Order: sequence, then structure tokens, then C-alpha cells
Amino acid sequence: MKNFNINLLDLVILDGVEYRLASHEPEGIVLIGTAPPHPARSISHGELEELLRSPRFRYIPQGAARTAAERNLDGLPEYFRDLPEGKQETALWRLLFVEELLRCIKAGLARRNEASVNTILPAVIAAVESHVRKRFRKRFKRAGRMETFRTPPCAKTLLIWTRAYERSGFSIMALVPQTHRCGGRGQMLPGELAAFDALIAEYASPRPTIDQIHERATNLYADFNRDRTEQGLPELRPPSRSTVYRAIKRMDPYETYLQRWGVDAANKKFAIIEYGVQVLRPMERVEIDEWEVDLMTWVSDAGLLDRLTKQQIAALEVTRLVICVAIDCATRCVVGLTLSRSTSSEAAIRTLETVTIDKTAITISLGCRAGWHQGGRPETVAADMGSAFVSDDFKITCAGVLARLINPPGGVAKLRSRIERLFGTFATHFVSRFRGRTFSNPEQRGDYDAEAEASLTDQDLLAAFVTYIVDVYHQRPHAGLQGETPADCWDRLVAKYGLPAPVDAMDRRAIFGIELERRISGRGVRVFGADFACDQLRDARKHSHQHKARLRFDPLDLGWIAVEVGGTWYPAHDLSGALSGVSFYQWSAFARTVMDHNRERAAISAEIFHDGLRRLDLLSTDAANAAQLGRMTFTAEEIDRAEQTLGLGLHLLPAASAGQAQTGSDWLQGGFEVGGSGADDADAPPAPEDPPADDTPPTRKGWRFEDDE
Repeated sequence: MKNFNINLLDLVILDGVEYRLASHEPEGIVLIGTAPPHPARSISHGELEELLRSPRFRYIPQGAARTAAERNLDGLPEYFRDLPEGKQETALWRLLFVEELLRCIKAGLARRNEASVNTILPAVIAAVESHVRKRFRKRFKRAGRMETFRTPPCAKTLLIWTRAYERSGFSIMALVPQTHRCGGRGQMLPGELAAFDALIAEYASPRPTIDQIHERATNLYADFNRDRTEQGLPELRPPSRSTVYRAIKRMDPYETYLQRWGVDAANKKFAIIEYGVQVLRPMERVEIDEWEVDLMTWVSDAGLLDRLTKQQIAALEVTRLVICVAIDCATRCVVGLTLSRSTSSEAAIRTLETVTIDKTAITISLGCRAGWHQGGRPETVAADMGSAFVSDDFKITCAGVLARLINPPGGVAKLRSRIERLFGTFATHFVSRFRGRTFSNPEQRGDYDAEAEASLTDQDLLAAFVTYIVDVYHQRPHAGLQGETPADCWDRLVAKYGLPAPVDAMDRRAIFGIELERRISGRGVRVFGADFACDQLRDARKHSHQHKARLRFDPLDLGWIAVEVGGTWYPAHDLSGALSGVSFYQWSAFARTVMDHNRERAAISAEIFHDGLRRLDLLSTDAANAAQLGRMTFTAEEIDRAEQTLGLGLHLLPAASAGQAQTGSDWLQGGFEVGGSGADDADAPPAPEDPPADDTPPTRKGWRFEDDE
């Protein structure tokens, strides 16, 4: 039974109502509403697992905390990906400075004050500029190129960025420029400022509350104003509670906590979990890296070759593939895996996505005896300085899952000891079982012809890796766990600390989803040959000037998409009902088969669509694994190209009623309504401007989804 680790400060939004956790029970959780009359609601663990896949449910870690509420007041979007490109670049640039300073502080090269930071600031600036220069080296190879760099921060500014970054729980959103909040503000007089600062400093001892400090500030300004009235001077405006709060939050958090609670409590609270220190909870720290498998592999024509030309396929009959793996440091469980042809940020992002999902369905399809449920939302992601892990796309993805990304310097294996040791285990206990091994150096290889001895295809290798991980590695006693198996360690720590925080369906589409733009019509938006609609799209069609909408979808589930209306994202469902649980891989394979069979326009019912998927056997082991672990994320350009070449004229009709039987034994023959002639279109009645409110399209004879254009 899954017991998710939901905390008191987390926010749960169910059917538009905000809840906070009231208690954990053996059979589920109890939620209480945040607004009067504070309704209570109980949810079993099974219901919670189902809700995580539904757009009705939103889970926002720390969403009820004051810091989260203040961040919403900053006018920033919910997701880092939705920021303007300029602000994303600035925040990522600031992150380089902050992480470099934190590395220096961790190494004992500097302390948290301006004088100390000034001594290392030139080295920090040089390190950041070197990092930026390496990123553009491949783009501009010729000598004499013009290089431009941003103006570096001073020591004071860098400390402000660092403190804001740490106060936010290492969230990159704290480094986003707040230029929209710039403007004239009243300045305090010198004597007023000194008295105000002295008053704020009282917060460090002996533990007064913010309200008490605000009350003292109000009394202080009342004394000021009495004296000024006697002198004929205008009164001073007392500070608001938010002004007092912001001033307190600008204080050094460690020193403030130390004065209020003591040295031991401060050291315990501000202990930084990084660079291989002890971890306690599952998914507290996840290490991720890439490894070129020491096997020559036959590359098949499925999954990994979707983007290769015939010439490239002929030249790459036998090659070494790259595996990207993520391991949970507390339990030593492998929580993510992707097999690809080369290192890339796409593979790293795809691996991070597999970290957050339950992969048991894959192991079942491969005939494994154990499941692969280990995974969840990571708290910290540790990676090396490889190009895939320092890319902006990977950083944006880590920010989306609220994970802090750290990049320990390369060449020091002990800083990422778990993942490095795992690759050694793969080389010793896994690769050695197969022919075609390349060995680690020419001396060990000798005259062994690895290419001629290659015996596995890419799909065979993927299946073998998954089987080894879940049925062998996870079930074998581990020396680093004092003889406990990784699977047992995961179960024990989950029972103690609860499951890692989940990633809900809307967040999954925002973080890992593919983004497109489509025109809003009377039926909503059309993509994959189906119409997707929601009340907000209908209102935008009627009452706003928004003609196009951004949309995001999960390639593994086309049943519903997220659409942006008026700056807010809403779920929009497939009106045909045919795409529920269908992946983009299955849809494209089915559409390719249909268009090969019938080049005319075709309308397909939901029953025929699903029957066709079963008969084409698109849910086979190879197809399922290639779709989830053995291919890269689709780009928006690939989606548009697939729709143009495969989905042109392919329309999904509403499902037939239960009492309406399908005629004909051939699913291709009975499932298409060919409309090549103009007479058929002329006889068909026009579609309504808007679908019914319950998203159920009419089922009268001759009706089918047509584009308003």
C-alpha cells in the first residue's frame, strides 16, 4: 500500500477546492479545507493514486507556506518554463554565480560576508565566464570572434542572491529578476533608519514574534511623531507588517536562528545535504550519469532509429549505445533509465521523467518477477559537468520538479560515489554475460573482434538491463546497505518516512510535456485528429480575442491535454474518448497503418480505434519499451510533421453506444467513413458551433469532427 509523504505545509487542490493535510491514517489521508467552513475530506491510498493521474487533482509541495504565498504575490508564473526567455537566461546565469559561491563556502575558501566574498570574487567571475565560454565554443569556432559577457555582480549582490536562493529551499525562482516591482519608494531618514534597524535586530533574541516586532515598531513611530509634532515637523508613516516581515527576512538566517535557538539547533537545521553526505529518506538525493555500454550492439529499426536516415542506418549496423541511469542514494535503487544512441540533454530529461513514474508495467511486459515502483519527486539531483547535465533544458526540468541540481566537479569519483560504483557493477556482473564485449582498454581486449561477436539488438539490451535491475540487482544483498537488498531498503524507509512526493498529471505536462500551438475553433482545439475542449476554451472563443492557444500533452497519454487560456492552464479532454491511455507512439503507428490502407479521408470511432490497436499488437513488449525507455522526447516540429503526414484527414468520431453493434468483421473496413466526394460533405449537416456542456458530441448519422476552417 502506497503512503505518500504529504506534509502539513503542502497544498492539495481537488475539484478547485484547496485543502491541507489534517492527518495520516492507515488506510489513507484526511484533508481539511483552507477556507471557511473548512470542509474535511478523507481519501484512501488507492483513490489518491488514481487522482494523481487526473486533472482534477493538484499537489503543490510547500504550497501553503508563507514563502510560497509571497512568491505568488511577486507576479511570477507557477512554472519556470513559462517565464520570458530573457528572465530564464538571467536566472540561469545568476544560478552559476550562486552555486560557485556555495562551492567555495563549502570548501572553506570564503565566509558569508562581503569582505570574504570580495577576496574570491575574481575567481568566481572567471569560473562563470569560463563556463559560459565553453557553452558557445562549438557555435563559434573561429579565432577572433566577439565575446560579450554580462556585468558580474558585486559581493553584496551575490550574497543577496545566495541568501534568497537558500531561503527558498534552493529554488531557481528566487533568482528571477524582480524588475516588474521596481518603482519609487519612500526613503527613511538616517535617524529613523538606525532606530528601525536596531528594532529589527531584536528579532534575533529572545525569540519575539513578527507581530510583536511590528507592535514595537508602531509604538516607536508614535514616539517619533509626538516629538516631531512638537517641533512642527510632518509625521512619519509607520512601517506596515509586510515591511517589518521583509526586513526580518533580509537578516542572515543562520545567525538569526543561532541567536534564537542555539548553536546545535542551528547547525542541525542548516546542514547542507550535498556532495555525498549521509542521506536518510528515499529520493532525498538522486545521482544521475551516462555510461557508454561496453557492448557492441545491433541497432534495430525500432525505437532508437526513428530519427536516422537510411544512410545513417547502414553506417551504424553495429555500435555502442549509451545508457543514462539515475540511482537513489539512500536505498541504492535504480529509479530511472534511458537507452540512447549518444549523450544528450534529451536523454537526461527523459531519464529524469522515468524517475518520477511507476515503471512496473514495463517489467510486467518483459516477464520480470519483481516490480519497479521505486521513484518519485527527487529533492536533490547530483550530476557531473557533462554537457547534458549543465544544459539550460535540464536545469529548467529540475526546477520544474522542485529539485536542486548540483554539479560536483569532474574527475572526483567520490563526489558521486553511488552512480560510479553502479556502473562498475554493470561492467562486472552484467556486461560480462554477453558476447560482443569491448572491454575497458585495448590490452584487455587483445585481438577479440567485438563487432563480429555482437549478439544483442538494442531492444534485447534494453530488456536485459531492465530484467537485471529489477530481478537481480534490486534483490541482491548490497554491501553499502550492510547486507540489505535495495528493494528491502526501499520498502523499509518508505514505511518509516513515507513515499516521496508525487508529480501530478498537470505538473507532468508542464514539466515534461511537449508544447504546441493550435487555433481555437468552435469545438476547442484539434490535435491528433481529435478535438479537445473545456469550458474555458468555449468562453475564450465567445468572449475574448484569443484566437490561438498554447497546449501541452503527455506523449504517453493523449486522453487529455493542458491548454492556456488567459495566462492560466486548464485541462481539456478528447471529445471522442478514443485517445484515453493511448501514447503518441501508438497513435502514429496506427495512423501510418490507416493511411497506407486508405489514402482518402477517414473518420474513426473510438471502438474501432481501440480494436485496431489490439489487432496491430502495438502494445507488444518492444513497442512499449521503445516508447518509454528507448527513445527521445518528441519535439514540437516532429509532432507537426507527424500530423501533416499521418493525421491529414484522419478524424476520430465519438464512441458508439453500447447497443449499437459494429458491422463487418474487418476493422479497417468497418471503421472508416470515407468522404472523398463532395456529395457526402454536402449531405452531412453542419456541426454545432459549440459542443454540449457535458463534452458529449452529438451522435446523429453522418456527423463527424471537421475543422471549422
